[in-house]
Amino acid sequence: MKQWVKERCSSRPPELQLVGAGIYIQRRNVKEQEHSASERIPAYTDYLCESREITVSEYEMLKSIEGIDTSRAIDEYTMQLVEMGVL
Repeated sequence: MKQWVKERCSSRPPELQLVGAGIYIQRRNVKEQEHSASERIPAYTDYLCESREITVSEYEMLKSIEGIDTSRAIDEYTMQLVEMGVL
């Protein structure tokens, strides 16, 4: 997994894009930017975001971590401490 870097795109990029064997480009904080016309350039819109390369296995691991219900885990641990007489 690499660090997040800024990326500018001419069209709205997908949040997750398979770019090679087992490699994704993951994006976040996609923001539309409108640019006014100038004497030489007509008005246009592009997109600014943060992106990084991430392997498929790293992405799956992150998704499984996000799926953990931390409040439930804390409640279960607290109950164990109560049953053991610690609390």
